[in-house]
Amino acid sequence: MGYVFAEQYFLFPVVAIAFAGLMVLLCRWAFSKAKRGSLVRRVDDRPAARDAFGLLIDVRTEHSHNAARVTVSKLKDFGIKATTARTKDGWTVYVWPKDEAAARGLLDTH
Repeated sequence: MGYVFAEQYFLFPVVAIAFAGLMVLLCRWAFSKAKRGSLVRRVDDRPAARDAFGLLIDVRTEHSHNAARVTVSKLKDFGIKATTARTKDGWTVYVWPKDEAAARGLLDTH
């Protein structure tokens, strides 16, 4: 039968509390509204360039947010994943590259 020392009983809770505290501090830093912005959300309210959204392809630009949301709703009704973003040209509707042809075809017929 092995003996358990008092140091082993003390070590695990200290490490667990230190790890939890480190995670809390990391999350506070990552999700904070710091002077230079957050790591996980865009805090810049200025319109972006149309090509600033990585793999997403722009299929149509509307003049109002409401019109862009109607276009997204129409695409989603046909199973096409779509989203909108405010760009320098207006409100742009974006889709994934594999859905580009289907989205353009659907939007050209309506």
